[in-house]
Amino acid sequence: MKARIEKKLSNRLVQLNPTLYRRAWIDKDEPSELAYEQRTRVSHVRSVGGGTDYWGEGQDAYTVWADWKMNWCWHGPFEEYPHEHNLAHYPNTEGFTPTTRNLLKLAAECELAAVAAGGRR
Repeated sequence: MKARIEKKLSNRLVQLNPTLYRRAWIDKDEPSELAYEQRTRVSHVRSVGGGTDYWGEGQDAYTVWADWKMNWCWHGPFEEYPHEHNLAHYPNTEGFTPTTRNLLKLAAECELAAVAAGGRR
């Protein structure tokens, strides 16, 4: 995936799921990890994380798209594996293919569920 596509997907995710990404900020200084690997200069990418923790150590910052790709399974409507299973208490994502289109659709569904549950407004 090209870094400019990652930027567009990050912006789209903030639009689709503002409840989850209400603290997203625009990174004007550092290129994303993907842009760095591709040796391109894509700036003003929506990001989450960063800053310092309690002990003053720096925390990692990720683009919104990279964060969603790492954590989508925890936000979706997936049941947990049973207690006896070797993946007990992890989300059962069998049958879900994490394509770009499916991940964007899942983000929109998560936002609707959050609004319906009273997470916003």
